[in-house]
Amino acid sequence: MSTKAPAGSRWRPRAEMTTRGTGMLACGIVVAGLGVGLSTPVLVHIGVAMTCAVVVAWIWVVLAVDSFMRTFPLARRTVSPHPLTAGRGGTVSVTIEAARSRARTRRSLAEHLDIREQASAELTGGLGTKATVRREPGRLELMYAVHPVRRGRWPLGPSLVRSADPFGMFQSNTPVGDPQLVPVWPAVVDLSATAGALMGHADRIVLGARTPSPDDASLRDYREGDDMRRVHWASSARRGTMLVRSDERAGRRPASVILDPPRDPVALEWAISAAASIALSVLDSGHPVRMVGGGLDPAAIRHLGDRGSEAARVDLLNQTIDLRAPLSRAAATTAVVRAASLTGEDSAQGEVIVAVVDPLEKAALDALSPLGDTGRSWALVRADGHLEEDARATVRALRRSGWRASTVSSSDDLEELWTRMLTAGDIA
Repeated sequence: MSTKAPAGSRWRPRAEMTTRGTGMLACGIVVAGLGVGLSTPVLVHIGVAMTCAVVVAWIWVVLAVDSFMRTFPLARRTVSPHPLTAGRGGTVSVTIEAARSRARTRRSLAEHLDIREQASAELTGGLGTKATVRREPGRLELMYAVHPVRRGRWPLGPSLVRSADPFGMFQSNTPVGDPQLVPVWPAVVDLSATAGALMGHADRIVLGARTPSPDDASLRDYREGDDMRRVHWASSARRGTMLVRSDERAGRRPASVILDPPRDPVALEWAISAAASIALSVLDSGHPVRMVGGGLDPAAIRHLGDRGSEAARVDLLNQTIDLRAPLSRAAATTAVVRAASLTGEDSAQGEVIVAVVDPLEKAALDALSPLGDTGRSWALVRADGHLEEDARATVRALRRSGWRASTVSSSDDLEELWTRMLTAGDIA
């Protein structure tokens, strides 16, 4: 992503006095005062000269800043990739280019510019940035690496160009360009190897324990209003219930991932990462998926995805950037109840449901329990520290309702835990 902004269009030239300048001004005033008091013209002249030197230094810096702002009116910042991903490095390039000016002026200024970038600790990992600077006539490019550590939107810029007089009595840090908020996606784990097991298990539940025939694999139960011309009579006679041929979308069973964000910041990032990883694995396996709950706008929630659709991946990850912890456990319970209600509307169409939740209140359990009747519901219940006993109680309640549920910790390896849960049954 690139941004262009006038270099200093909002900023007036400002010069700050350094310690050396303060000392020079103070000495000049004192010496001049002594000269007047002692009636010694030489001391007066020296004091006035020292004071004038400070004034000249201030004028020098102000003119230098003004000249820079006129010569280099454009600043461009490029962040790659955009958005960034927590735990993965990226690069930032800041380019300052000259506009209408004489070549000698452009070259002189570009060769002497001292520039540094401002970036939040969430983008740099709390470490200083080491930049590579490339100077050309009328152009300066600053390039450095960033290492985002947290999901969210974090400030970057503006760049600061340092100007100073030759004697170091005044200096100015001139902002270049506009600050911006850089979006950072959550860290995700590649679970695509197990997505087939998740969606295939749901199919086996619907069709029975046996391996389905090629005809059965594209069939579903008859629902009122279906076109009778789509009834597959041979399979209907064999199964003893009326079956119809599925359309293309029905053949790609949809999934919903219910997110119950924890209030603990570390656990929150783990839960969002887990939910996003599971949703992306379903998406990559060719099935539509959506995330519900967690503060997501219900009006904007929809199933995303065609196989290999990069736009769907981007949409899904963008939904996670601004997720925040609930204000209270009561608010979290209300969000889970709403998510369960929304998901339940599609459960009859074969919706696969995965929930990443904290230990649940009774209202949330009552809302989620009916979703387990389909046999296509999985749950990961966080059991960090003091939550363990409540988490086990939540798991037991969900299992009684037909869910395949497990306690997890934010320190667990998600890939290993998810694989074991799908391939070896529930884990404690």
